[in-house]
Amino acid sequence: MKKAYLVYLLLVCFYYAYPQQPANAYKNTPLKTVLTDVEKRFEVSISYNSNIVQGKIISLQKLPETLSETIEIISQQTNLIFRKITAASYILKQQKKSNIAARTIDLEEVVIANYLTTGFLKTIDGAIEARPKDFQVLPGFVEADVMQSVQLIPGIQSPDETSTGLNIRGGTPDQNLILWDGIKMYQYDHFFGMISSFNPYLIDNVTIYKNATPSRYGNHISGVIDIESKTNIPKKTVVGLGANMIYVDAFVQQPIGEKVAVIASFRRSYSDAFETVTFDEFSEQIFQNTKITDNTGTFSDMLSRTNNSFYFIDFTAKVIAELTENNTLEVSAIASQNDLDFVSQFDEINRRTEDRLNINNFGIGISWEYLWNKNVATELNLTTSQYNFKYLGEELLSNLFDYETVKENGISEIGLHAQATYTLNKQHRFIGGYELIANKLDYTIGRQSDVIFDPDFLVTSENSKNTIHAIFGEHRFTWNDWTIFSGIRGSYATEIDEFFVEPRIHISKKIDDHFNAVFSAERQYQFVSQITEFETQSFGLENQVWVSTDEEIPVLRSEQVSLGGSFQYDSWNVDAEMYYKKINNLTSLTRGFDIETTGLSVGESTIFGLDVLVKKRFYNFTSLVSYAFTQNEFQFEDLNNTLPFDGNFDIRHYLSLVQSATFGNLELSLGWRYRTSRPYTLATGLEGDTAENITIQYGERNGERLQPYHRLDFSAKYKLTPFKNKNLKASFGVSLLNIYNQRNILNRNYRVILNTQNAEFQLRTIDKISLGRTPNFMVRLEF
Repeated sequence: MKKAYLVYLLLVCFYYAYPQQPANAYKNTPLKTVLTDVEKRFEVSISYNSNIVQGKIISLQKLPETLSETIEIISQQTNLIFRKITAASYILKQQKKSNIAARTIDLEEVVIANYLTTGFLKTIDGAIEARPKDFQVLPGFVEADVMQSVQLIPGIQSPDETSTGLNIRGGTPDQNLILWDGIKMYQYDHFFGMISSFNPYLIDNVTIYKNATPSRYGNHISGVIDIESKTNIPKKTVVGLGANMIYVDAFVQQPIGEKVAVIASFRRSYSDAFETVTFDEFSEQIFQNTKITDNTGTFSDMLSRTNNSFYFIDFTAKVIAELTENNTLEVSAIASQNDLDFVSQFDEINRRTEDRLNINNFGIGISWEYLWNKNVATELNLTTSQYNFKYLGEELLSNLFDYETVKENGISEIGLHAQATYTLNKQHRFIGGYELIANKLDYTIGRQSDVIFDPDFLVTSENSKNTIHAIFGEHRFTWNDWTIFSGIRGSYATEIDEFFVEPRIHISKKIDDHFNAVFSAERQYQFVSQITEFETQSFGLENQVWVSTDEEIPVLRSEQVSLGGSFQYDSWNVDAEMYYKKINNLTSLTRGFDIETTGLSVGESTIFGLDVLVKKRFYNFTSLVSYAFTQNEFQFEDLNNTLPFDGNFDIRHYLSLVQSATFGNLELSLGWRYRTSRPYTLATGLEGDTAENITIQYGERNGERLQPYHRLDFSAKYKLTPFKNKNLKASFGVSLLNIYNQRNILNRNYRVILNTQNAEFQLRTIDKISLGRTPNFMVRLEF
């Protein structure tokens, strides 16, 4: 507890003695008036032609705390661009129409600027938008990893400490919809979840929804994370180079004339050539309790030889073409790959094991946007996504036996999305469209050996098809202080011949200049999800398989209702929302179940929650408190005598305390994370006495709890212009995860082992331990 008290004193000591000037609020305020206020507040000069600001208005509940955020919001709401002349001088110019095209439909009023830190916004439709290029450094990370950054948003957590294992309001990661330029991502991580596969330096905007997602998003029952890469044609060539203690990366933005640009990025780890302390800490956390660590520790180094080769790589590319003044065409591509090859050789008894794993994801998207006039815009997207997982494990012991395990999982998907937007007037906006999702899924899971008592096993599902036809519509209504987003989506699943209706609504009411109330409700369905398979669990990594809805795997359904509001006054921001969520048609193979059951059981999950964010800014310091309460209860027809029990990720309380400071070009951030215990099922003993019938006996389902989790992280970043040539920019960063090296237990399960001394079976407890103290360092150049 002494550690907790120390962290509390470090992070919760706010200095409120300094008076703050009240920020301006604007409601349909002429742009010229707002620009005058901006010039006074930030002591800058803004030059412009009076014709381009004529008739333009701004609606904003609070003027942002930084000039860059203010400029970005004004650009969004007016389609004007700022050109920086000097540090205190700007020119406001008209943006080309081709750059605004159909994207104008997405520009919503900002409710909270700097939601978490600079670069985060909360808009009136309930979305949280993030722009990595504007991120202030966050505790524990030197790069602006999108998936790590969003975990400070209350209601979004990663119980297993990974970057991509996101549980959004009680849902599992496979229940989220992750998009890159409209391309569905089935695999979006490196290093088994520790790093996301999205290069943050080419990301323009990230939109996050926790409830009441727009009707254009389908085939998910939890959150949405929609990532959009750069959309504007750069004025000049920009090149970026960087390296940290895990990977190196590079990007380029190359204009080709005034109408075309090519943007590309590349990242690769170098662990197969050189291992750092950061890689070693990541490896220890990821590979614990797997065949890799088991084989490494089975025999002494003098008697055994091992070779562990692992690397990852990702690549993105985009072509932007302004065909005409109102006509834009974009072509995007993204690819990622993870390769692992582990070999263990024990020459004394001629024993050899090899585990080979390859995971790759590839996607292409074509987007065409056309602005017919100031009221009508259309958008057409065609995407394809490919996911492939291949694992082969072999074990050979002299001439006694040969054991082989195989697992393959593949998805091939084509998507078509067409929508039109009609803005009738300032009060009414309509969106309608059609979406086609057609995919094929296949998997193969099997093992074969020469051992008599271990029979061969093979399960295959080749070309399982899933085709969804969907139509959707939305209406935005604005009247006085009311804003109502209502939508409906109808989906027809051809393989099961069923039609599904998904309504949603989001209501926002401005009570006064400081308080805004919101209500949201939605129903969602999901047709492709992950299940847990136990046949290859001896490898210890990636025991999830993507499957499609069929006679055994039902369509997932969720319903959610939430009520909350936001409060802003001076430098205070408070955002709170309580919710009720119910998920139907879960199976006992749903992600998170670690115990193999007899037969397939279908059940439901009921979730009650509260998300609270409190932020206070004073001068160059920012203090943030992010809290989430989540009660997740399961009930299955064939489990726990049909009685309700705590869900697999029923972690009741999450708390993050963050203290950030900026001193010129130096950014500092210290953060403490705490969460209460996670449930697990206690093993009570073994039953049986031979390899054929030995089984583990368990007590009450999820009836026990692990110890609470806590961790302290730190980051620092420094930016500079090393030479008189201001086109060259450099930045350095350092981070330290888990400063006091707290060894938290993330998960607990059990394994049967054979004691070779007395030939008896024994029960072993297998604990997955959290990441230890992990440093990282980053250096970047941009020119």
